Amino acid sequence: MCGIFGIAFKDSQRHVSKAWLQGVTASMTHRGPNGEGVFVENNIGFGHRRLSIIDLDSGQQPMFNESNDIVIVFNGEIYNFPELKTRLEKLGHTFKTHCDTEVIVHGYEEWGCNSVHELRGMFAFAIYNRRKKEIFIARDRVGIKPLYFYQDDTSFMFASEIKALLAAGLAKTGVNKAAIDFYINLGYVPAPETLFSNIYKVCPGEALLLKSDFSVKKETYWDLKFSDDKINGCSQPYESELKELFTDCVRSHLISDVPLGVFLSGGLDSSSVVAVMAKVLNVPVKTFSVGYEGNEDISELGYARRVAEYFGTEHHEFILHAAPFFDALDTFLEFTEEPIVESAAIALYELSKLAKSQATVLLSGEGADELFAGYPIYGKMQRIEKLHSLLSSVNCTGLIPSNCKPLPEKIRKYLQWLKEPFTKRYRTVSSDVIGSVCEEMYTNEFAGRIADEFDALFSTAYERMNGGTMLQKMLYVDTKFWLADDLLLKADKSTMAASIELRVPFLDHVLIEHAAGLPDECKNNGREGKIILKKMMEGLLPSDIIYRKKRGFPVPIAQWFANELYGKIRDIMLDERTLARGYFNRAYIDGILRRHKAGHFDYSRRILSLLTLELWHRKYIDGGIS
Repeated sequence: MCGIFGIAFKDSQRHVSKAWLQGVTASMTHRGPNGEGVFVENNIGFGHRRLSIIDLDSGQQPMFNESNDIVIVFNGEIYNFPELKTRLEKLGHTFKTHCDTEVIVHGYEEWGCNSVHELRGMFAFAIYNRRKKEIFIARDRVGIKPLYFYQDDTSFMFASEIKALLAAGLAKTGVNKAAIDFYINLGYVPAPETLFSNIYKVCPGEALLLKSDFSVKKETYWDLKFSDDKINGCSQPYESELKELFTDCVRSHLISDVPLGVFLSGGLDSSSVVAVMAKVLNVPVKTFSVGYEGNEDISELGYARRVAEYFGTEHHEFILHAAPFFDALDTFLEFTEEPIVESAAIALYELSKLAKSQATVLLSGEGADELFAGYPIYGKMQRIEKLHSLLSSVNCTGLIPSNCKPLPEKIRKYLQWLKEPFTKRYRTVSSDVIGSVCEEMYTNEFAGRIADEFDALFSTAYERMNGGTMLQKMLYVDTKFWLADDLLLKADKSTMAASIELRVPFLDHVLIEHAAGLPDECKNNGREGKIILKKMMEGLLPSDIIYRKKRGFPVPIAQWFANELYGKIRDIMLDERTLARGYFNRAYIDGILRRHKAGHFDYSRRILSLLTLELWHRKYIDGGIS
């Protein structure tokens, strides 16, 4: 696991300074505290920070092929590298190390840009072809590893983190105000945009080729495709096939020369990972869990302890309090670089710091909900669609009042959903606000500057589906946007901030493609999700863990924002400095703060959204981007 950076100046006579390159790459030392390396050739420069995981004594980067005309910087893990190495050796390639980076180098020599199809793992890498004067850049299929880029008339830069692009001092950037609407609606900014103008994400499953003439060619090399097989039911062979494949994925994710562990919430997903690890390892599994003082009603620690005791793990716990949570928001933004509405990210960061003394690689259950339709919203949307179809068939949608503003927000949302077609209604599981709420929230000036890019993003995504069931469409947009730009971003940035490598075996692309081929009935029947996963784990996990109510990774911010932290938050949100940005109406912000404190409605998610956006401005914009 590492941090990578690279630059290419358009002017071949403008040379890259080695000392400057080392300084820029040093901004990502937390991603790679074990070593650094740079490559400079005239107008091209690659930098690398290393967190040693495999082949600790060698494997330094940048790395070259035998003839030194191919050079790579790489962040991630390639889980099928032993098999690829054997194939490439038979094709005549010579290896100098035992690490996975070198298989990418020789794979590129053998298969060119198509080599990305051979890789099984999580990755973000750049390869410089010194003969062709081209840079090939690729990001893994679902976006487990982050990768950003910037280009203007004079330079092209890429990096694992935005802070490296800022540290270079060359990026002409500021606030991407059009992306604020995405952020308010979703709680994150979907790729390829970021909240920084002119800085972009490489999309999951995308490759870029910077040619010698400085033009950039983009290609989507992988997309999620669902089976159109209409077979109903979820038979036993499906379960046994899935169990075998999941076990293989977990086993492959255990390759490491440093200690391993698991983030254990006590839910089905992380508990399933623990169950398989306990089965295939010959040492006790190290597990790590988080809880909250004085909030036993939402605590997951009891379930986590139950799983830890069941498998005899070496268990560790961390308790998070309200004040440290607020104080950690600045650190959170330091590492996420963009605001995301993920209160659990702070808990994950604190837990990662605890885990660091015990393990360098940790696994988690991220991704199971997107594979097997675990979110309750899926069943809710299917029920709403039936009502929408019924109302449309009898021409009753017009009876729903056009002006619902006097009604409570939750009722307004459901009424709007009943009027809208599914593809306009469902904008990923995290979608928080409806149009009428934005009208109240935004100032007239800001609302007038917002284009229809939000609607266009999802319209394009649904068009790419080219058919498919309603459930498949929801899983598609959640995998492409919510998973990649929220959950996985949170997971990577929170763990790498503590120099921890996080692995997500549910998101092995072989398992993703297998799950996409399963009938909908194996996943969600409208009342229950993850049906096949639950059946698969019977006999491996206690039934009270398998069939308990889904709770996610709860953090008691609703209580904290109404009590301990209310004054601090109100001071920031109603400060003239905040309001002067011109995005939001004072009356709206004041209203949600008051109603939240009074217990009329839980606005904690929206408050966190607005709070982190303002803190982001103060951290990255007000003092000048550097």
